[in-house]
Amino acid sequence: MAIVLGVTMGDPAGIGPEVVLKALQGMPAHCRTVVLGDLAVLQETATRLGSALVPYAWQVGEPYPNSRLDLPVLILSQLKPQERIPGRPSPSGGAASYRYVETGVRLALDNTPDGLDGLVTAPISKAMWHAAGHHYPGHTELLAALTETRDVRMMLVGKQLRVILVTTHMPLAQVPQTLSCERVERTIVLAAAHLSRFHGLTNPRLAVAGLNPHAGEAGAFGDEEQRVIQPAVERARTRGLRAEGPFSADTVFVRALNGEFDGVICQYHDQGLIPLKLLAWEDGVNVTLGLPIVRTSPDHGTAFDIAGQNKASFRSMQAALTLAAEMAQ
Repeated sequence: MAIVLGVTMGDPAGIGPEVVLKALQGMPAHCRTVVLGDLAVLQETATRLGSALVPYAWQVGEPYPNSRLDLPVLILSQLKPQERIPGRPSPSGGAASYRYVETGVRLALDNTPDGLDGLVTAPISKAMWHAAGHHYPGHTELLAALTETRDVRMMLVGKQLRVILVTTHMPLAQVPQTLSCERVERTIVLAAAHLSRFHGLTNPRLAVAGLNPHAGEAGAFGDEEQRVIQPAVERARTRGLRAEGPFSADTVFVRALNGEFDGVICQYHDQGLIPLKLLAWEDGVNVTLGLPIVRTSPDHGTAFDIAGQNKASFRSMQAALTLAAEMAQ
């Protein structure tokens, strides 16, 4: 049977509509897609791009089109012309993009023939979510709330590297006090389970990065490695997991690139995203671990500065769609 993926359009004023249309033209025959968004925005974007895809209004329960060029759109907003101008974000656009995600999660949780097998989310504006009254730091935290999932983690995937984050969107000054042995251990457990289930890696090899320079240098530059991270690694190993560390972050990614590890557990956001984006700037994918649904997204933002100019690369969205289809299958 065909895989059915829901694709949220993202912020209407960003590059989401553009990269969605560009990426969907190359989907394999075994995968069907429905876009959750705004029909007028997608139609205008298709015209601007000269896209062969034809967005049309679709309802849950209706059959999917036979033609690969017909693009079903579940209409969840009908923005006014002044609210859907590329490069001009608005609170109404933020409210709309929130609604796309909320509905997509509900359909992905639906274990009926009308449900979705996975969800791919185009970029949203956190500022516009906040302006619309939805105070979530990002997709990851909203997805956890909507699915009532206690523990979720961000994993960023490129062709050469996988990084999994212990902490995500928070001030750097808050990271040390947020780290705990339980949190680090849980991250290792979630990463191992996900890589085994969705990437075919039996007992994956995981490296754990330290927090401080030189992984603390035996306590000279901080004690989080000895007090928090090392005990977490040892506890994970007693579960039978292949975890090692903590390692100095200035060397561990090279070791992973050389094939020594299948993934690197990183203590904070930029520790993992800097090497990942350096290596996979155009085709990195964000995956949420721990959810009861499949969810991926491109590893970039709304890029309001180039929205509507046919400049945005669709490679990351294409990679997110491909990975979601593989995971769902």
